[in-house]
Amino acid sequence: MSALTALARLRAIRDGSAQPITTVRHCHLAPQPLVFIPLSLSGEAAAPLAAMVGTDPGHPRLLVVPQPRNRDLRFAFAAELAEVVLPYVEGFCKVTETVERRGGEPYERCLDAPQILVPNRQGVAFLGLLGRSTRFRRIDGPYPVHPSVPLLGRWLTYFADRSQQPGSCLLMSATEALGAHWASGQSGLEDANLGALLSWIDPPA
Repeated sequence: MSALTALARLRAIRDGSAQPITTVRHCHLAPQPLVFIPLSLSGEAAAPLAAMVGTDPGHPRLLVVPQPRNRDLRFAFAAELAEVVLPYVEGFCKVTETVERRGGEPYERCLDAPQILVPNRQGVAFLGLLGRSTRFRRIDGPYPVHPSVPLLGRWLTYFADRSQQPGSCLLMSATEALGAHWASGQSGLEDANLGALLSWIDPPA
């Protein structure tokens, strides 16, 4: 933490509201990101209880797993999630441009890229675990899953891997993005709670 950030935190405590520590936004925010809010079972990796997902704040889709320890229900949840995530990602493949390479064959590239927003770093970790648990599932033989499930797993793994690269905005944690622009009057651990951080940035009356 720099001296200026420490000073901003002290001012936040004094004033009761977060203090800006940047003058411009330092991360790309897509016009229509896919927001994913997971709720997982404590003590068991990649066991979802519920999730809210969508691109329209007024009409999100709620996915629920009545019994997270039931593997069939968990993969049914993954198939429902794929119904939302895969069309969103594939929609960016429809608008492309041809790029000429000097001394090579021209190739097509997409003009824009998808972006997934999760509340905090734990949401990023959950997506990575969910991707690892679904990307190698078989669609035939014993215990088959829907064909969209392994494809969803590969995409989630890709997004989780990109989130480890500095400057990548394909999968973003809201608390980390906000924490890079605002200094609150609470600890870094408390800043990992999106609701608590937002109460500092936009305090109630």
